[in-house]
Amino acid sequence: MKKILDIRHFIILFLLVCCVFIQHNKPAKEIVIKEVQSKPELIHDTIPQEVPVYLPGQPILKDTTIYVTTIEKVDTLAILKDYLVFNKFSDTLKLSNNQGFVYLNQTVNENKIVDRKFSATIKPKIVRETPPPPPPIRNQVFFGINGAVSREDWVNSIGLGLILKTKENHLYQVNLGVANRTVDGTSGELRPYVGVGAYWKVKLKKD
Repeated sequence: MKKILDIRHFIILFLLVCCVFIQHNKPAKEIVIKEVQSKPELIHDTIPQEVPVYLPGQPILKDTTIYVTTIEKVDTLAILKDYLVFNKFSDTLKLSNNQGFVYLNQTVNENKIVDRKFSATIKPKIVRETPPPPPPIRNQVFFGINGAVSREDWVNSIGLGLILKTKENHLYQVNLGVANRTVDGTSGELRPYVGVGAYWKVKLKKD
């Protein structure tokens, strides 16, 4: 039967106690959390662009207006003389289209117009207007009544009629009516009738 207590067992037990002792006495490591910030990445365009560049130039000289007060002698008598004198002015106005002239004469005193007269030589204006075209010639129809009287029959006939006027100035007539015929001077009878006619324009020579 082997021995329970052996030197090797003591050595192993001693090493275990040393490891436990060292493990308990070792300081604990702190856990550090680092915050990482991400920076945005700039993407540059590769298309070239023209950028205006202002270069310093020469200064612009500005001219300054200097007002100088001058004293002049004033002749009061000459001013009053020009103010009280009667000044006469004449002017000629030419009308458009060579139609004539207008002559204007006026007098000025004390800065006011005290007299004004005018005369004119104007040519009569001739207005030439194109007459309107004549209306087109058309056929015309006329309607009316006709009749005849006599000493024996008093009313000899009465009727209606139509007249046609053509474009060539020709007239054509159609009549329809009744005629009164006295037999013995006191009694008579009415007789219907139809009449036609044609007319042409007669040109007369001027003297």
